[in-house]
Amino acid sequence: MEQTVIGLEHEMWEAVLRRDGGAFRRLVSPNAVMICGGYRCDGSEYAEMVADFSISEYAIEQMEVVSASRDEVILHYLLRVAVDNSRDADLAGLFHVISVWKCAGGSWNLILNMDARIVEG
Repeated sequence: MEQTVIGLEHEMWEAVLRRDGGAFRRLVSPNAVMICGGYRCDGSEYAEMVADFSISEYAIEQMEVVSASRDEVILHYLLRVAVDNSRDADLAGLFHVISVWKCAGGSWNLILNMDARIVEG
């Protein structure tokens, strides 16, 4: 279960990298709470924005399972993001990320994602 969810987290970021809103939408609940860069939206709104991102690469580091039950998994990790152009400079950098995945009807979906920028010295 935990490995499944970690794999899904990677799939979600691959969808962002490919600008694939459809693949992102299949993983993220439409009403998921998405708090990114101080901005709050729901999963459907975020899926629409994915096509406009110009992320050139990402790396997930120090993945940890904070909590796990039969139907819910909470992940924390560091995310390093690089972008293609200065228009998306606010997406670049190193972030703490918390994701909550919930299983309903046999399917895992992201229900909460929140990030906090790490100020590198």
